[in-house]
Amino acid sequence: MRVAARAVFDFVRPEGPPAPVHTELVYSADDPFAVTMHFHSGGSVTTWIMGRDLLRDGLSRPAGEGDVRLRPSGRAVVLELVSERHVTVFRVPASTLREFLDAAHLLVPAGTERFDADAFLSSVLR
Repeated sequence: MRVAARAVFDFVRPEGPPAPVHTELVYSADDPFAVTMHFHSGGSVTTWIMGRDLLRDGLSRPAGEGDVRLRPSGRAVVLELVSERHVTVFRVPASTLREFLDAAHLLVPAGTERFDADAFLSSVLR
């Protein structure tokens, strides 16, 4: 079972106005701690995986110290994705992120997540 949503994030460019980026958010009960985001831009897709709890925390306070950082900003959340070469910044409507996370928490409530390490290792070691 999974929850998916499509949204438009504003890519905050270093110079010039923000650019819209179509984004798909996916949450699966099979990987209950993670949210996958597929960013569609210029005919290509870039995928990032981040913690569900990190996203929830970022709605109300600065969160994340590694390659995914969030902070509330008015009616939006600023999402920073850090790679070896770039820091990519998006403004995400807080309501969009909140609605998606609410649906994910209906599917797998916080505190009930389970991770099957044996199944994971089996799939990785094939």
